[in-house]
Amino acid sequence: MASTTLSPPQLQALFDILNHHESYHEVEGFKSSQSLRDFGYPLNSTPDFERGTSAVYQSRSTSPLVQLLVTRCLLTFPGMSDLPPDFWPYNVQSIITRLCEGNLSESYDKSRLGIRKTLATGGSVILEALTRGLLGGVPDRGDKISLKDRRYDMTQAAELQRAWDDCMQGLVYGDLADDMFDYFTKTADLEAHSAAVSAASEYAILHLASLLHHVFVLSGEGQYLLGLIEGVVKLIPFGSVRTVLRIGNAATMINGIIKLFLAKMSIGAMMNMIGLSAGDADGGMNMLQRILSLVMDWDAGDFRKQASKIESAKDAPSQQHLALLKEYLSLPIETQRAMRELSTATQKSIVAVILDASDPSLASSLTAAQHARCMEWLSAMLSVRDREQGIEVLCNSSPDHFTTAVRALVNAYEPFIRSIHASVDLSKHVTAAETFMADFIETAKPKVEKKQWFSMYSSKAPGEEVQPPSVEDFASLLQRNKGLLYAYCHAFAKGCPDLVELMRGWAKTSLAEFKQASGSTISDGAGAMNNRLQDLYSQVPAEVQQDVLKKLDEHSAYLSRLDDFSTSRMQCILHGLAGRDGKVEQKPEKSRVGRSTKTAPPTTQTRCAPSMSGPGVYILRWDALLDETLITPATVNGAVRYGKDVKGENGRPKSEDGKSSWDISAIIGEEGKQLPNAPDVGIVVQELGGKFRALVVDEVGKVEPTTDEKRGFVVQKTSVGLKNGLEALPATA
Repeated sequence: MASTTLSPPQLQALFDILNHHESYHEVEGFKSSQSLRDFGYPLNSTPDFERGTSAVYQSRSTSPLVQLLVTRCLLTFPGMSDLPPDFWPYNVQSIITRLCEGNLSESYDKSRLGIRKTLATGGSVILEALTRGLLGGVPDRGDKISLKDRRYDMTQAAELQRAWDDCMQGLVYGDLADDMFDYFTKTADLEAHSAAVSAASEYAILHLASLLHHVFVLSGEGQYLLGLIEGVVKLIPFGSVRTVLRIGNAATMINGIIKLFLAKMSIGAMMNMIGLSAGDADGGMNMLQRILSLVMDWDAGDFRKQASKIESAKDAPSQQHLALLKEYLSLPIETQRAMRELSTATQKSIVAVILDASDPSLASSLTAAQHARCMEWLSAMLSVRDREQGIEVLCNSSPDHFTTAVRALVNAYEPFIRSIHASVDLSKHVTAAETFMADFIETAKPKVEKKQWFSMYSSKAPGEEVQPPSVEDFASLLQRNKGLLYAYCHAFAKGCPDLVELMRGWAKTSLAEFKQASGSTISDGAGAMNNRLQDLYSQVPAEVQQDVLKKLDEHSAYLSRLDDFSTSRMQCILHGLAGRDGKVEQKPEKSRVGRSTKTAPPTTQTRCAPSMSGPGVYILRWDALLDETLITPATVNGAVRYGKDVKGENGRPKSEDGKSSWDISAIIGEEGKQLPNAPDVGIVVQELGGKFRALVVDEVGKVEPTTDEKRGFVVQKTSVGLKNGLEALPATA
């Protein structure tokens, strides 16, 4: 008979499994507008909310983790309480609802991992990391040694991890938050604060570099995203912005910025401005919308060209085939979902299912090449439709919720802007931002280089190859430009003491949410959630407890391997950076009072190939979610594929110069050979997923707005959910 008491590693594994599943379930649920109405405060629960009316809030959220993060950290941010009451239920909710109703494309239909899927899974991983801390808390180690007295070996990944953990202790349980605010009023040299902060800063930079590399190099849509960013940056009038920011009067400056970016350029607006009419001038676009629409329209144009080439190709499918695929684009959401379900059930491609719905002989008449062309054409046209929907919602909507939301944010933060404008030369920092963006775009672009290392990532002739940016490249980018951020923080802290105090209060309040109960000695397992998770497990039927325990042990071992793998990746990058900088071997510093690290940094003779993967367990979990994404079969009749089968592929039009891409699949395949495989924990989710969701609902409590002038909110704990309501919310596979 299985034990009913879980060990700390098993509790940690159980918490990770349930939190991971619930986070993705909630984020994925936002594809439906109903999930917005069921969200609870601050979103309205009734359809067709009208401006000026009072919102009605769902008492129990169906997205408790998201609501937990929003209410504990986001809505408490300085200035949020000054937003108008209808900002969330009218403006934000209306924009997201219209995007939901726009029926944006699914990765399954496009035969590849789309941008929406990539962003959703990435957001889910960030959500689970933050909410795991909010629910379980950061254990208090009770360390008495001052951070300024600690020493770390900056060449060792384990030492950087220790420094990060020490700083987290200082932020949550110590006075490091207060100390950092005071420190930035004196200097912009962050690393000079202490060895702990310096090492923790290096740790953060390596993780951020790893994230940037993952998004812009290892993602099939990375270079597309880079192109979008480059297009937006080119369209931003930095010179005009700097000119407006130099205006001495804050009110005039703010009005100038608003006119520059938010003034409508329609004929109706011009007629109203000169007094020839007084009608509704909501039509037209402002500069911000014009930038967004131009970038998305340019991109849609590339996909239209791709579709046109397919239509005119020698092995192109017939017009009848393409006409039926085009009809699929405008079918209702429910009909498309039903066709996807039929595709998975019958092991037929989505193209075959679409054609069979009209004439079963059409799919069988396709050659393999024509079927592939149909898949490419459908993917291209879905991409076109996504961008057209984005333009319609953000730029052409009436009423214009997007512009109204931006204006509301500007109005709410006008006192902040006035204070910063009076004390900080913003034009200088705009120049710094422009400089960083130019450096970032250049770093993230592919480069044709002379071969220095053996590479399987390119098919170029010997002596020349397309070299993708490495993690070290992004780390060097951040190292070069970190001073720009530190300089702004120093200028802000020195010149705006009133705002600094507001930010200090918010930071300390938010960090306090990560504390465990006073006097708690819980340091292992799931932290503050240990007892509750133990209670949940005790409700698992005895006949399946052994199976659940087995999966918890497997998942615990998997998490341990992920930690080790992430640390080894960071160590490789440290070696690469040391070799790049030409560092010589040094004796290790004392890493802790009474203890030293033996491993020495690499010497100048140590040659390290550029790293194509970086640290971060969250990135590995992100990849795992992408790997599980269902993708349509590649042939008329064939097995359903998964994200791991198409990872690295993209449906972008091929570059004409042949220099703008690299073999992502080869990189991912090589780097992923040693990655541990995630165990199948479906039985854990099946038995405890719904109970965990009810538990979180109880933890979040009932959130409702107050009636005072500050328009804040209060949280009331509910008795529903923890015991009597555990079965009320079913698990989802």
